[in-house]
Amino acid sequence: MPTPQPILHLVSAGNPQESGNAGRSRPDVHSGQHASSTPLVRLQQLANEFDELVEGWSCTQHDVESTHGLVARLVDHTHVYPEMCLGMAGRVVMQSPAMRHAFHVAVVAVLLGEAMNLSVAQQLTIARAALLMNLPSFMLQDDLLNARAHLSMGQRINIARHPLLASELLAHSKGADIQWIEAVEQHHESMDGTGYPHGLSGQDICVEARVIKAADIWCALVSTRPTRPAKYPHDAIQELLTRERMRLDMSVLATLRRLLGNYPPGTLVRLASREIGVVTNFTHGNGGPRSVVAVLNATGEVIGEPALRDTTRTANIIRSYTYIPSHHPKAPRWEKVWSLG
Repeated sequence: MPTPQPILHLVSAGNPQESGNAGRSRPDVHSGQHASSTPLVRLQQLANEFDELVEGWSCTQHDVESTHGLVARLVDHTHVYPEMCLGMAGRVVMQSPAMRHAFHVAVVAVLLGEAMNLSVAQQLTIARAALLMNLPSFMLQDDLLNARAHLSMGQRINIARHPLLASELLAHSKGADIQWIEAVEQHHESMDGTGYPHGLSGQDICVEARVIKAADIWCALVSTRPTRPAKYPHDAIQELLTRERMRLDMSVLATLRRLLGNYPPGTLVRLASREIGVVTNFTHGNGGPRSVVAVLNATGEVIGEPALRDTTRTANIIRSYTYIPSHHPKAPRWEKVWSLG
């Protein structure tokens, strides 16, 4: 059975760059348009900048200033195009799956922070911390994402130490502020005191770290892993509300649930007509979207011109969550999809 992919792919399955570490060339996602002309292409460019920033990180003031510039642009882009950024951040093309996860977490956490009425300064701190929370361990995390065996003792130790190592790298980087360092150091702490590295609990954990933790777990749940399929958005929220609730700030979790609902932008659904559509707008609460954009027809072929479908019509009623099979030979026209949303 193909692996579920509740959130859209940016490029077609089969593109060798989707494997994670396959080369440095950049994808053509804009179908002949100028590289800076569309919001989707701009999102990919920001991911490319993040890739280059981490690859060249050397704890210099230039690295810190570059991070500030990148994060300012990412937060601004997320505020202006929240639906598209949420729907596509987890499927940008990067050389590292772990870095793609961090990029996804940054976007979700910024939207969550905004929904909680946190200040722009706090949202910037959240984005900086989410992007670099795993700075010393991206390669290790890539190995773990691709591994099916149990962790070795050495790997467990390195994973447990990575918040401290990341915060130490930032502490040695001129210009990194204490709020940024603290959020990185605390992003694996839990409200019930069972987290690491310090076993902090409750309000001793900074709000930025509490936001990142909720976004981090949600993004991991809706992403495919070698050992398990991705969870659909409703199931991911339910897991946060049950298995993870003691570890998370309940006010953060309540806001995340309210923000995402059961059908966050990027969710794929099957209609009564057998078409596959993508949700392109926020639909808060338990209600479904009033419209989706059809991307695959009833026989599973890409629709040449994605079209808006009214889900209140009988033929377009949402029947279930679904996915685009990982072996699908062609990507839908995502630029058109998000322009219709």
